[in-house]
Amino acid sequence: MSATQVIQIAERLPLPERLEVITALYVSIQRELAPQSSAPSTSVQEEPFELITFDLGQEVHADRDEIYAERR
Repeated sequence: MSATQVIQIAERLPLPERLEVITALYVSIQRELAPQSSAPSTSVQEEPFELITFDLGQEVHADRDEIYAERR
C-alpha cells in the first residue's frame, strides 16, 4: 500500500482515530530513531575559543541599507 493510499484511508477516519494513528506513528518513529541517537557521536568535538576585543577609537554605527545596497 502506498503512502498516498494510507493517507486517503486515514482522512476518512474520525478525528479521535486519526489522532491515535498519528500517535502510533510518532512512537514508532521515536523507537526507530532512539538507537541512532544513543550511538556514540562521531561528529567533530567543539573546542572553546577565545574572544579578542579591539577598539576602533570611536563608536561605529553601521547603516544596514547602505551595506546591503553595496551588495547588489
